[in-house]
This record gives sequence, C-alpha cells and structure tokens, in this order.
Amino acid sequence: MTTATQLPTGIEIFRSGTRTAENGQTYTITDADVAAAAAAYDPSLHEAPLTVGHPEGDQPAYGWVRRLSAENGVLTIAEHGQVEPQFAEMVQAGRFKKRSASFYQPTDPSNPKPGIWYPRHVAWLGAKPPAVKGLKDVQFSEAADAVSFSEPIAQPTQEQDDMTIELQAQLDAANAKLAQAQADADAAKKKAADAEAQAVQFAEKAKADRKAGFVSFAEAQIKAGQLLPKDKDMAVATLVALDSVTPVEFSEGDSTRKVSHAQWLQDLIASGKPKVQFGEFAPGAAPAAGGSKGKSDAEIDQDARAYAAQHKVSYAEALGAVTSFDA
Repeated sequence: MTTATQLPTGIEIFRSGTRTAENGQTYTITDADVAAAAAAYDPSLHEAPLTVGHPEGDQPAYGWVRRLSAENGVLTIAEHGQVEPQFAEMVQAGRFKKRSASFYQPTDPSNPKPGIWYPRHVAWLGAKPPAVKGLKDVQFSEAADAVSFSEPIAQPTQEQDDMTIELQAQLDAANAKLAQAQADADAAKKKAADAEAQAVQFAEKAKADRKAGFVSFAEAQIKAGQLLPKDKDMAVATLVALDSVTPVEFSEGDSTRKVSHAQWLQDLIASGKPKVQFGEFAPGAAPAAGGSKGKSDAEIDQDARAYAAQHKVSYAEALGAVTSFDA
C-alpha cells in the first residue's frame, strides 16, 4: 500500500489522439508516438520534473520521473524519484487531481532525442482542467515552444498560485526544521567533545601536579637525610606508578582506614632511619655512622670528595673518615 509520503506507480499523464495545446495549435499524436516517447525516455539526458502547473523553466520540482511505460496509447509513470513528502500528501488529499504533460516537439532543437515527442515535465493541476480528458484519477494528475496539453488560459488561476505558495511554504518549513535539528545535533556533539577534552586536560594537570608533589617530597627527604640523592629519580618514578593503584583498606582499632600505595611508601621513607648525617666533624674524624663496606671504589671516591668539600679537609683526611668504620 502506498504511504502518504509516496506517489503510486502507473499514474496516467497522457493519452494518444488529436489534442489542442496551450499555444492554441492542434496536434495528432498516435499510439506509436506514445510508445516511442516511453521507450526513448532517458533521465540521463533529460529527467522530467513533477511541477505544480506549467511553470516557466520547469521549476520548482517536487519530484522526478525515473521511468515511463506505454500501453494502448496511454503514457504512464512507471517509477518516481525524490518525491517531496508534503507534495505527495497534498496529492493524496485531492489538492491536485489532474495531470498535464508537457513535451518537446520532434523538430525542437532543444529536444534531447529529436524525432519523437520527448516528455519535458509533468504538471499537476488543481482547478485548471487538462486538455487530455479521461485520464484516471490518482488512487490512494526548456524550449519556448514546448507543447503543454492543458486548456489555454491567459494567466495561472489564483487557486493554483495559492497551492504553489502553500506547498512551497510547507517545504521551506520542513527544510528549516531539518536544518535546525542538524544544527542542534552538531552543537550537542561539539559540547560533548569539548567536555571530554576538558576532562582529559584536567586529568593530565592533576597527574602533573601529583608528580610535582612527589618530586618535592623526594627533595625534602634528601635534605632530611631520609633519602639518598641517587635514589631520587627511582623514588619519584615508583610513587608515580603506585599513584594509579587502587588504595588499600585495613582495620585500625575500631575504624577502617584507606591508604594509597604511594602515601604508604612516603610515610615509610619519612619515618625510616636517616641515610646521611649532617654536622661538623673534626678533621680526620669519622661520622657517627657510615663506612665503605660493600661500596665500590667509585662510590668511596665520591663519598670522600663530598666529605672533603663539606668539612673543608684534605682528600686524604676525608678518605680516612669515610673508611674508618670498616675495621
């Protein structure tokens, strides 16, 4: 069953016979002429539009004729294309009951296929009667010398003009609604994309801020003697890695405590035994703790140079100080 937004196939648009065109001339078109028009019709050369009345320039178009067929001298539309839904609804409502075909004459220089009556457009009529009588009602109607087979009148009727204006207004309203819907969809898509980008930016900044906090923590622990300078980078990297791990919950008395892995490691480092003692030592004296046991020559050399610079003593005295606990 044909819906309200479609036109049915098999709509009759012309019948063979002797006809008087809008230009006042009479033409005899045979069954063979009608059959030739259907067979020769080629949308790639000229696709006949569906119009309201016989507009100059065949515009506007409310649909297109894709294929024609002919039988017993009757020319019918076998297939439509791109029919405006509002136009189809008005046809179904009986606003356009009659049809009138316009043809290029066989000798017309603008004829896409010279020698035949080639369809130019199919006009749908309201109160204006077509020249070709007896065409069945629809069930749910280029060149200056093109021939249009509807009864000649001086000007289009007011009803026809009103119908054209009404239909165009409906089409404009539908197109405006579609354009607004598309604009709203684009705006919503952009808003979602902006929100996602903002969330990513916020997460990256928060991550960078947490890393900066870990760096500050490591530097503070080095100053406090809780962390060796050589371990700073590893400590920061470990804290950054642990920061993304799910916190651990454990019981502490009558309450439950949740602690992140990174915080736990910071607390452990901060509460541990100092790795380095800072203070003044007499020349040749050793620090309260330390020694070179288990260290490489390069590490012992580094400790000695650091001790000499800190305590203003000779390298030999510093070397004795950093190795004095080995005995």
